[in-house]
Amino acid sequence: MEHDLYDLLGVSRTASLAEIKKAYRELARKFHPDANPNDAAAEKKFKDIAMAYEILSDDEKRSQYDQFGAVGSAGSPFQGAGGISDIFEAFFGGQSPFGSSGFRGQQRNSGEDVEITLKITLEEVVNGGEAEFTLELALQCETCTGSGSQNGESELCGQCDGHGQLQQVRQSILGQIMSTTVCPSCQGFGTLIIDPCSSCGGSGVEKAEKSFSIEVPKGVDSGITQRLSGMGPAGPRGGASGDIHVRYVVEQHSRFSRNGENLIEQLWIPVTSAALGAEIEYETFDGMQKLKIPAGSRTGDKFRYSGLGVPRLQRRGRGDLIVEIVIDTPQNLSKASKRLMIELAEELGETIEEKPKRSRKSKQNE
Repeated sequence: MEHDLYDLLGVSRTASLAEIKKAYRELARKFHPDANPNDAAAEKKFKDIAMAYEILSDDEKRSQYDQFGAVGSAGSPFQGAGGISDIFEAFFGGQSPFGSSGFRGQQRNSGEDVEITLKITLEEVVNGGEAEFTLELALQCETCTGSGSQNGESELCGQCDGHGQLQQVRQSILGQIMSTTVCPSCQGFGTLIIDPCSSCGGSGVEKAEKSFSIEVPKGVDSGITQRLSGMGPAGPRGGASGDIHVRYVVEQHSRFSRNGENLIEQLWIPVTSAALGAEIEYETFDGMQKLKIPAGSRTGDKFRYSGLGVPRLQRRGRGDLIVEIVIDTPQNLSKASKRLMIELAEELGETIEEKPKRSRKSKQNE
């Protein structure tokens, strides 16, 4: 483009950023293709002023342009049309109808997102691990490498002129309203396939099973969802792949329950251990630990192992492991055991429901 960038926007070389932005807003609305359908000159003008704004609104690019009259390589004052869509979105709150690749860019559909439920163990939550699963997904066709064309050839859609969209004007009580719809001929791609791929029928994708192996995040809990970006179904005709959303479900553990970042176990111990005290080998997710039970322990007494609980998700540190004592009352006592328990109760002055009958031999000895 040979025009002076300042002249294109109608501002002086000393114009402030606010003045440049205001000028661009007015010109962009005036020459926007939605307001000038099928007007090639307006389309070119809109492109030129968008390029001018892209440079003059950037201090570094503007300085380079003021010194050398160009920005980028090969004497070109522009680095490409990729910023036009961003500019359009920033000013008008929408997406440019021309796509990110320029005014004749293809509108390629992305693959859909999928969600799965993945069951994991509490041990994997604490220590981490690898989880594997298999899904049937729409994957890129190997025959046409996702293009949808048997020989790789395609032609510009004549109905939408490669835009992938059609503009329609209708009359309302507020005046003329312009709307944009997906081109029914090319389905929004902007191109038509001449010879569709025999394997995928021109879609560019085929259903197939794919296996995944992912690392379980330490500290994850039921209901938390992890996104695997770009690992989902492939988009048609080379479109971007969707995402896989993995929703975790932690299976119930046979010993431990979870309370936030803490692990809790109700440990049943014999009444003798509670009364006399004991030291036992206690198994945790981190290996064997010593658990010392003081004499006279009661149901509900708790013992804490600091830092042996659940890791904090995406943070340092771990919660605690809390052991809650439950006294295991003996059942189905033998006569000898029952007699000993009665003697203990009598020594402690406790009231009991029944006393064993003494034998005649015992009475004679008295």
